[in-house]
Amino acid sequence: MTTEEVNRFVECLTYEDNTVNLFGKIYWCLGLTYDPETKIYSISVFEANPVTYEGIRDMLLYKSKSRDDCMKHFLEDKYWDGKSFYEVASDMEWIDL
Repeated sequence: MTTEEVNRFVECLTYEDNTVNLFGKIYWCLGLTYDPETKIYSISVFEANPVTYEGIRDMLLYKSKSRDDCMKHFLEDKYWDGKSFYEVASDMEWIDL
């Protein structure tokens, strides 16, 4: 993704899910959600089967009372084979499903 696409992708994650291809693997990035009952935000990423898009492997599941904390973990945790989102973003292809 270009820098502009990366910025738009991150912004979109605050209100919707997105899918990316990274080195031939498909990943669902489940955007920021809020549970009003528990007052908890969550964000997650999982590797998906490229044909059925069913989950193969959980990559990230983070929950917090803070929206910004969830986004920080999505962007900075090293769950992409030991790298952060920004370290691999230029190698990602944003898939519009």
